[in-house]
Amino acid sequence: MVNYHAIGLYCTSRSGFVLHDPQEEASLKVSALVFTGREEAHSSKRHGLSAWIGSEVERLSAARSLAFPNLCRAFSESIAAFGPNDFFVMQKSMKEDSQRPALKAIVALLKLSNWDPDVFYKFRDAVLQQVPACTTKLRNDLCRNLPCLWRQHFVLDKDKDVAFEVGRLYYGLRMYQKAIQFYQTSIQCSGEHHVTFHNMGLCYYSLSQNQLALDHFSQALLLKTDYVKARAWQQKLLRE
Repeated sequence: MVNYHAIGLYCTSRSGFVLHDPQEEASLKVSALVFTGREEAHSSKRHGLSAWIGSEVERLSAARSLAFPNLCRAFSESIAAFGPNDFFVMQKSMKEDSQRPALKAIVALLKLSNWDPDVFYKFRDAVLQQVPACTTKLRNDLCRNLPCLWRQHFVLDKDKDVAFEVGRLYYGLRMYQKAIQFYQTSIQCSGEHHVTFHNMGLCYYSLSQNQLALDHFSQALLLKTDYVKARAWQQKLLRE
């Protein structure tokens, strides 16, 4: 456990001030510690011991914060009004308390997160299940913001293959060239996988590029010889 109150006292004793989120029921605690660098009360000697007892230290910290109105306003709007803990609770509730959240609700959550790739990854299955039947306007909202989502992704965990999931989404949106691009990115970032080549084969088949489709189904079978889906598609194309 971190004692934010003690850290705040230290910050205030070094001529700084502290902003605490007043919310008590929170799993994620956020505070702003500002060391102003101004020589004012470098120790308790100038203000005396009483300055660090009771509410006096809070008054001193609040008085110093007045010199930073923009910071205080930003903290109030971004943390106190609706902060990381509130977003975490909302996201957790949507994920655990609903069997399949509505696509509109997921898109709203993605907007609130500024199209966070991690949020998309958590709700990927619910998104993919509903995309084929979504409205044109909702489809356009997704298409317009997927590039923003991808720009914010950093490949830190190869097991969390966001590129593959974005490729699946583009396939569900029938944007097959875009899907192929992200499947190729998936291979570059997370390595070859039989399902990735199979899905690329489906994209090429949808684009009427049957030879490329056959090549990718065959590549999937090289990686997993008993992959039934790829075998069925390979045999279908060989018969055509």
